[in-house]
Amino acid sequence: MEKNKKPVVVISIATALCLLGDSMLYIVLPIYWREAGLLSLWEVGIILSVNRFVRLPLNPLVGWFYQRISLRTGLFLAVGLGSLTTIGYGFAQGLVAWVVLRALWGAAWSLLRIGGLYAVAQCADKGNRGEMMGLYNGLYRLGSLVGMLMGGVLVALLHLKGVSVLFGCMSLFGIPLLLHYFIDFTSGAHRTEKAAKSGGSVWRNNRMLLVLFSGFFVSLVFQGVLTSTLSYIIQKHGQEISLLGIVLAASAWSGVLQAVRWTWEPFLGVQFGRLSDGTRGRIPLYGVSLLVSAIGLVLLPLALPFALWIGIALFVQMGATSLTTITDALATDEARYLPTASTLALYSLAQDFGAAMGPIAGYLFIEWGDTLHVLYIISAVVFLGMAWCWRRAARKDSVQKHDAVSV
Repeated sequence: MEKNKKPVVVISIATALCLLGDSMLYIVLPIYWREAGLLSLWEVGIILSVNRFVRLPLNPLVGWFYQRISLRTGLFLAVGLGSLTTIGYGFAQGLVAWVVLRALWGAAWSLLRIGGLYAVAQCADKGNRGEMMGLYNGLYRLGSLVGMLMGGVLVALLHLKGVSVLFGCMSLFGIPLLLHYFIDFTSGAHRTEKAAKSGGSVWRNNRMLLVLFSGFFVSLVFQGVLTSTLSYIIQKHGQEISLLGIVLAASAWSGVLQAVRWTWEPFLGVQFGRLSDGTRGRIPLYGVSLLVSAIGLVLLPLALPFALWIGIALFVQMGATSLTTITDALATDEARYLPTASTLALYSLAQDFGAAMGPIAGYLFIEWGDTLHVLYIISAVVFLGMAWCWRRAARKDSVQKHDAVSV
């Protein structure tokens, strides 16, 4: 393994282990909510979303935190919190206890996510930053895949308490992993000094503002709108749908599509990232991905033959992999010229806000006369607008480089 990849791989694996418990809840809690001491299903909705809203004010604080401590310290704290909350899921009874645990998990995830982005920004260079981001995203999302699959199977054998304790103990393996294999490349003091030297302001950097909007909207569409409304769209093909002799409920097909994406991300994410590291840069591939995704989003709500619809959905999921990887890479590109930790914290805040607003927007359009297709069309139009803005930014950079060479 290349030396500069090692910290990123270690953080990815530690993050994946911590995600086991969080992802398990999305499968288990809607069914075993009584075992968790809850009184109704609406409490499940609050529990599954509170961690995301907690992260909105926490992300800037975590960015400030990472400017003053070593990355290793922050990651140890994150893994400890993640393990504690996962074990706690097995003993929590009632809404208040669950909200506290999910708020603590929100803090743990902020430390893990911003720490991971920071590691990529520091370890990678211009020639491999996209590849490293694809590797990071792909590896840690395997934790979500395993958590959902194993959680759904094991809960019938071990119940909620047993699965929570098992996954919490597995998360603890992240501590010796970080202790023995993670190389912390800077100290907190050096990090603060570097941030001060980098200077600049996010709000005066037009390209970083475009990155922030891109991160917000890509998350809104793929983590928010698409994830929360995919089952609703599939139900229009029927409550139970057969394809190639396989009959599954609409919700199960939605889970399969999500699982397929998480399975291919360690491979496709790296490939998309590597392509974006090439001599042509990230913008051409980013523009193509935005265009393909826009076309797919327009077609997705249509009443097409299910086999054709599945093909379109897979292309949209591929677009999601490419756009997520390249947007993250663009963020780390720009963060190198700004106070890195605080800039990546702001980027993570934009992503979390988009992901939190997506389900709200999706179900508002469903309530407004079943006009979800309108939201998908609006999303496609915004993607096309983003492609135009990025192409214009690329041309501006090209002109500036040409003028600099001429001088």
